[in-house]
Amino acid sequence: MAAHIRGLGRPHYGPDELQNLLCLCANCHVLFDGLEIYVDSDGLVRGTRDGREPRPLRRDPRHPMDEAHIGYHRDLCNLNARKPAVG
Repeated sequence: MAAHIRGLGRPHYGPDELQNLLCLCANCHVLFDGLEIYVDSDGLVRGTRDGREPRPLRRDPRHPMDEAHIGYHRDLCNLNARKPAVG
């Protein structure tokens, strides 16, 4: 399942192109879109709210990703991590 790194449309205005996509399972797609997981600058997938063990993002060298989109998503997650959990 493909997930847009920088969301399409308002307020993110991400492009619909290969460099703005990640291939994720359905569960990780929900977590990624919900700003519960992100890719850090070392290529590790981390959680924003829990003690989740960091895991390396598996990448195919033929699939380019724009690091600016990854950084944008990471910035959103950092903002999300500062908010208290609901419930």
